[in-house]
Amino acid sequence: MLGHTLSFRYCRTMNTGLPCHNILNCWFERFDIETFIAENYSEEELQDIFKPPKMKIATMVEVVAKVTRAENDETVDSTKRGDGND
Repeated sequence: MLGHTLSFRYCRTMNTGLPCHNILNCWFERFDIETFIAENYSEEELQDIFKPPKMKIATMVEVVAKVTRAENDETVDSTKRGDGND
């Protein structure tokens, strides 16, 4: 829960086009969300939807690693072009 009212559309698409892993808990009181999910998503999509979310620290580590790689790639590219501060 993000602390305010969200649309069903947001909840259905916020996970790279798939529903949030917590959609069943948030919508079960409003309508038969289990049937909706079962009828509208493939087995593969269901596995993606309900796989446990990554811990925040793991996500942060991935982001830092990605930024570091990008910076290293940029440094290598500028060195190859002769743009370095040599």
